[in-house]
Amino acid sequence: MGMNDGDPMPMDVSRIAPTTFVGEVVMKAEMTAFLAAARARGCAVQVGSDMLFEQIPAYLEFFGFGTTTPEVLRSVARLSY
Repeated sequence: MGMNDGDPMPMDVSRIAPTTFVGEVVMKAEMTAFLAAARARGCAVQVGSDMLFEQIPAYLEFFGFGTTTPEVLRSVARLSY
């Protein structure tokens, strides 16, 4: 829901206060219709790939592969949507 053009919104966006931080987990597109609607309401938003960059260091450490930082991951990432 909300991953493709024309999909219904996952919730009534008009009920989101402009002071709300809205995050997305979808990585198929950088700016989903849901994030665009939240941003249009004045909300701060976080795209799905940022969620992944924040999780990878914890996964690496948990599985014993050392760690890195989200900033390093962002600097070496080659994203294309």
